[in-house]
Amino acid sequence: MTLKESIKALHDLQGYFALKRLAVWAPHLGLDHWQQMVAVQALCGGVIQMSLLTHLFLPEDLVSETLLYHASLLPRLEKFKVSAAPLIKSLSAKGSHGFRSLRSLGVPNENLLLCFLSYSIPDLKVLKVRGMGQRSLVTLARRLPDLREVYIEGTGFSSPEIFVLGACFQLEEIEIRTQDPLEMEDLELDRFRAMFRNLCSLSIAIRDN
Repeated sequence: MTLKESIKALHDLQGYFALKRLAVWAPHLGLDHWQQMVAVQALCGGVIQMSLLTHLFLPEDLVSETLLYHASLLPRLEKFKVSAAPLIKSLSAKGSHGFRSLRSLGVPNENLLLCFLSYSIPDLKVLKVRGMGQRSLVTLARRLPDLREVYIEGTGFSSPEIFVLGACFQLEEIEIRTQDPLEMEDLELDRFRAMFRNLCSLSIAIRDN
């Protein structure tokens, strides 16, 4: 679709009151600031009316503070995934009550992870993050102690640093993909496993280039 057709399609979403799953596949819209404002406004107008929505999938360049605020008001939203897009932004949770029903979250980079961690997400159980660095590990562990599954792909963290995940002691599945080997010795690996009483699956591997 052309950009004009895409924005019209976003406007047309305002008639789908009973929608339960919404996936917008448009990772390369190439929006300028004004076009993004128009597109996000159109999307917000539809999303805020979808009170039955449980799953939401969006490209990063359609995610704004206004959109996240509207999405956080959806009473049944359980899964929110954001796909990578060229646009990088800084977002905050000011004025939001948080994502109270969200259970699963997938984000393409550390910036969006830190944005979501500024919200209240009390019942999040599954987290998937790509493009993650060491600075967000501590924040993740502190803000999401009740996680059950975590999938991390990134660079810049070492074996001692991943031990902060021990704060999420209820984890059942852990998958970590790094650019460089963590080089954990057997004793360290045993200590890491022992921090999680319900751990069923642990995978630590080098990321595919």
